[in-house]
This record gives sequence, C-alpha cells and structure tokens, in this order.
Amino acid sequence: MKTSAGMWPLIRSKRAYLGLFLLSFCFYMFFSHAMPITDPVEANYALTAKEMVLTADWLSPQIYGNAYFDKPVFFYWLTALAFRLFGFSEWAARLAPAFFAAAGLVLMYWFASKAVNRAAAVPAVLIMGTSLEYFVLAKLVITDMVFFVFNCAALGFFYLGYVKRDGTKRWYLAAYVSMALAVLTKGPVGALLPGLVMLLFIAVQQNWAELKKMFIPTGVCLFAVVALPWYVAMYSLHGSEFINTFFGVHNYLRATVSEHPKDNVSYYYVAVFLLSMLPWSALAIKALIRGCKDLRSQASPLTAFLLLWIAAYFGFYSLMATKYLTYTFPILFPVAILTAIHLEKMLAQGQRAAIVYWAGGPLALLLLGYMGAAYHYLTGLGLGVTVASLALLLLLSWWKARGRPAADVFKLLCFCQLGAYTALSLFMLPAVAESRSGKGLAENIASLGVDRIGMYQFYSTSAVFYNGNIAVKLEPSDQLPLRQSGALEWSSKYTMPIQGLADFLAQSQAESSLVVVSDKQSGQFLAETAGLIPQLVKCSKGLNFYYFNN
Repeated sequence: MKTSAGMWPLIRSKRAYLGLFLLSFCFYMFFSHAMPITDPVEANYALTAKEMVLTADWLSPQIYGNAYFDKPVFFYWLTALAFRLFGFSEWAARLAPAFFAAAGLVLMYWFASKAVNRAAAVPAVLIMGTSLEYFVLAKLVITDMVFFVFNCAALGFFYLGYVKRDGTKRWYLAAYVSMALAVLTKGPVGALLPGLVMLLFIAVQQNWAELKKMFIPTGVCLFAVVALPWYVAMYSLHGSEFINTFFGVHNYLRATVSEHPKDNVSYYYVAVFLLSMLPWSALAIKALIRGCKDLRSQASPLTAFLLLWIAAYFGFYSLMATKYLTYTFPILFPVAILTAIHLEKMLAQGQRAAIVYWAGGPLALLLLGYMGAAYHYLTGLGLGVTVASLALLLLLSWWKARGRPAADVFKLLCFCQLGAYTALSLFMLPAVAESRSGKGLAENIASLGVDRIGMYQFYSTSAVFYNGNIAVKLEPSDQLPLRQSGALEWSSKYTMPIQGLADFLAQSQAESSLVVVSDKQSGQFLAETAGLIPQLVKCSKGLNFYYFNN
C-alpha cells in the first residue's frame, strides 16, 4: 500500500507532462501545413535539409549544391529526418520547432515545480507559452526554438545541481550534454553564454569552491563526444574554408561588423523585449523591478540566478554589432518564472484590478493590433471572420471578467490569447507567409516548362525549394559583386549562382531561358535587353516572366 501510494504522484506527474506536451504540440502545429515556406531565412533551412535528403549526405550541409557553413548540423538533421519520414512539405518542415516548443513548456513546468512550486509552474507555462515571440517561433523553420530548449535546459540543470536538489553530479552532467547539443545547434555561443551565466552567478554568490565540483571529467568527455565530432569531420572535409566561413564570417564578423547597420541602436533589445513578451510585457517589467528590490530579502538564490541570466544575455547581445530579433529569445524562460512568482502573489492577494491593468490592457491593445494586421494581409471572408473573432474574444473577455476573482481574470486572459492565436493560425499567418514565399513563383515557373531560370536583381530560395530547379541570380553586368577569396565579408554568406545578365543571355543562344523580373526592375531590364526582343509570357503578382530562345 505504501508503494502504491508513493507511485501515484509519480504517475500523475508523468500524465501531466505528457498531456501538456501533446496539447501544446497540437496547438503549435495547428494549420502549419497552410503556411508556405518563406524567404529568406526559413527557405535556407528547408532547402538545405531537402538537399541533405536528396544527396544522402548527412554530414556536410549544402545548398544549391554548394557547401553551406551558416549553422551547425543538428537542426538540419531534425528537418531532414522529418522530410525523410513525411515528405517535402510545410507540415514536415515545421515539425521540429513545434516539437521543441512543446518540450520547452514541459521543461518550464518541470523546472519551475522543482525550483519554486507547482502553483507558480502553471502560470509560468501559460505566460511563456502564450507570449508572442514563443508562439511565432514555434511555427518558424529556424534554429531558435531548438537552441532555446537546450540553452534553458543547461542553465536549469546547473541551478538544480548548485542548490543540491536531488544530488549534484547528475545535474551537472546533464548541463554538459545540454550545452553540447546547443553548440551542435547554433555554434560556440551554446556553451559561451550558459558558461558566462554560471560564472557570474558563482561570483555573485562568492562560492568559488563550486567551480571545482562543476569540473567533472565525465561531463567534459560527454560534451566532447556530443559536440566535437561534427566540427572535426567538417574541418577534415573542408579545411580552412570551414574555419574562415563558419567561425570567421558567421561568428567573429557577426560580432564585430553589423550586418544590418540600421538595427545597431542601443534600445534595440528593449523594443524586442516589449514585443516578444506581449501581452505580458508590462506585468513582466513590474515583476523584474520587484525582483530587483527583493534581492536582499530572498532566502533562495533563484531570483539572483534568473536576473543574472537575463542581464548576461541582454548585455552580451547588446554589445554585439549584428542584432537579430531572436538573439535574446532565451531570456523568456527566466522572465516567465519571475513574472509567475510575482503573479502568484498578486493572485493570492486578490489584486484583480492590478491584473486587469497590467495584463488586460496590453492584451486589448494587442488584439487591436492583430485586427490592424488582418486588414493589411486579408480580404473577403478571411478578413471578416478574423476581425469578428478577435472582436468577439475581446468583448467576451471583458464581459466575463466583470466581478470575477483575480485568478479567473488571469485564466480569461490566457484563453483570450489562445483563441486569438487560433484565429491567426487559421487565416492571417498563412496569408503573411504567402506574401513572403516563392511558392506561387515556383508554380508559375513549373507551368512554363523551362528549366534554365534567372531572377533579375532578386532571389527566392523558397521557389528553388518548391520547384527543384536552381535558379541564377542575375545582376547588371557592371554591378556584379566582387568577392575576395578568403576575405571576411558578408557577401560570402550567399552561395546561390550569380551571373551577369549579358553572360546569362549569351548562353540563351544555345538553350532556352526564362527570366523573372519584378515590376520595379522592369524598366532597367528592358533597357538592357532592348536588342534581344524578350517575350513577355506571363505576369503574376508583381512579377513578369520573359522568355528567351535560340
């Protein structure tokens, strides 16, 4: 009887984790098949994974038939495996991000239950899982959600080992493996940033003896066995080209030379944070301020650890020259926990008005923003249903929240956000993706039956993914980019075939060709090809299709 009684909480816990995973996975995958692969970022990952399957080369990522050193191999493996099992489809491409998004919520529930309590774990899951950036990245074919899980797991395991929760060594070993997988997903930063947080935390705690306990030879070996073989194999295959491009361009150059200079402003990640945490941004800021004030009175080191985690990532990426929207994504994990701890106190004190003010207000503004975006991307029935659904959710939430206790108000806000995401998944997200995808372009190219394709002063990798034919990017002959061999420059990121328009058309004397030109570039294109009499065979959505034959 004692054994049975002891097993029941364990069984119930496993069912809770499984239920959370399945529900969140289905939610994030909902209508993902209707979202075409977009340019430029998603298409790079999808096409690389597709070529991995077609060439049966599971070691060296390639795109357009060329070696591709943008990211390590782990995310390509995941996407290629999904393609191998389920075919080359949008649904298969979006499996890995949705799977790891669901795993991230399970990780949050598990860690918050151990580090805080189950009462705080549930709101932490809801806050993180319904935040705008988490929802969006759960659907995008990029590395960030996979990296997020490994990164957060490494720091979570470290903290549990540090506070001696259920033993120490096994948590540190798990942290080593998690960092290794993060390095295999996104590069050296997968070990550098968690290591920085750990070092800062130990320094603040003035517990330098813990460094000796953390240095476990078995853990170092596990890290090396998981993370290093692929890097060694790539160096043996590609030599200095791999070192110069992967470590030089995609790591050193990214840190020292801005790829997008207009984004290199001091407040960039402040704005990103406010957007990424919606509709919980205001509540999160309130919780962060309270956490800083309560640092000295906290018996547990958890608050200090979470605040250092946020500060280290925020500070590190603010100092980097190149800035991306997703770089600070891993701070959502500690922010959600701190927000949940603060929210738990507000719920216990029945602060209904404060929850409406700090969370309900931003949610109402966010829903209005969704409606504005719907007017931009949708028309007809889709626009009407989306706007009506969002307006109905807003009105119902306001009506139902009247006179309800604080806990019920929070639940209503969460259900409202989930309902809004459902409406967006059905109508708006597919429309947004379609506006940034070359799927329609690929269908037009296929209907014209020409294999030799040029794209004038633009390029659509997603069209190559869907069509299967590698197009040539065409530039005016006097504007061809000059690349210096071995030089660290951003142009080395682009591995698609690039050719001058005159050279490309000269080859059309032997082989029929199709050139795709946008409306903006039509004038310049026609001026350059005036003596060749291009045949306009099709116009579609701002693109013109010109045929050249021998």
